Amino acid sequence: MMLGQAVRCAGAALGMFMALAACDRKTVDAAAQPYEIVTQMRPESLEAYMQPHRRAYDVCASVRAMQHLPPPPPLLALPADFVMKRSTYLSSGTGYLIRHEEFNLVMDAADCKTRVDSAMTEAIMREGKVYGQRRELDGHTEVDEPAPSGTDPSKLATDEASFTEKRTVGGIGMRCLSASLRGGITLDKCAASTDAGLLRDGAGDPIPLHAREVVPGPDKMVVLTEPVSVQIGKPVSPERIALSGAK
Repeated sequence: MMLGQAVRCAGAALGMFMALAACDRKTVDAAAQPYEIVTQMRPESLEAYMQPHRRAYDVCASVRAMQHLPPPPPLLALPADFVMKRSTYLSSGTGYLIRHEEFNLVMDAADCKTRVDSAMTEAIMREGKVYGQRRELDGHTEVDEPAPSGTDPSKLATDEASFTEKRTVGGIGMRCLSASLRGGITLDKCAASTDAGLLRDGAGDPIPLHAREVVPGPDKMVVLTEPVSVQIGKPVSPERIALSGAK
């Protein structure tokens, strides 16, 4: 009886080991695939995005009126397809690039003039190191010192267990958060996926292709993440895994 129990325990352990090994192989297979993915984030309602900016503009205009100054230029009208953020994810199979470009409506306190400014963050991961840089709204660029890269193995398993719902959005196959994990701030979220598992960026995070999320704050604005271009398996030259402006 004890021998039979030992055999069953050994069989169970072997089964777990084989399952973990299969999961690891899937993760490696997915990570080795080259890809080029571009997504964008936009407000679900442009009016909701404009509300806080309109309040700030009205206050600024009122102050100028009390100071007997000329009225300010009109509040900038944004296009209906205004994008708040554009993200690019590249992988050559051995190196990765993540680029986030953010677009913000800003106002000069002196004259209440409004305009759209942009900022950018970039990171590349290759040969076990991370290289990054940031371009602020004022145009100043700061380059980070190289740092070791790494991914928590336990997070990989957690992500695979969280994105369980298979769905097709806009003709693109994705894996989405299970219903039990949706709600609150994250109303919906789907990530790029292949038969080998979730596609991940250089930081080891799933690449979001579709999402509805609430921006914390009094206005509770909802933002949408959508795919712009998705190419998986098409070769990406290692030369493209480089920071903007790098020599």
